[in-house]
Amino acid sequence: MDEDEFERVHHDPDPIRRAKRSTALIETYMGRVAELSRLRKEAIEQAHDDGGMSYTEIAAALGITKGRITQIRSQSTPSS
Repeated sequence: MDEDEFERVHHDPDPIRRAKRSTALIETYMGRVAELSRLRKEAIEQAHDDGGMSYTEIAAALGITKGRITQIRSQSTPSS
């Protein structure tokens, strides 16, 4: 779903339909967040393992702290 779909839900005059469509959109976004989190974690590990970058270098390249890298690496993410 894209921003246009969000706008259609936002402007839907029927409250029940708007609630149902909102629920569906939330489920879609939650699934995408989980997949993106997994992809990010894999990319960080690949940059480290295959690219030879330190986690400090990766953090600097991503504009986040090394502590955040540690958090991302320790998070449990659903497998593909």
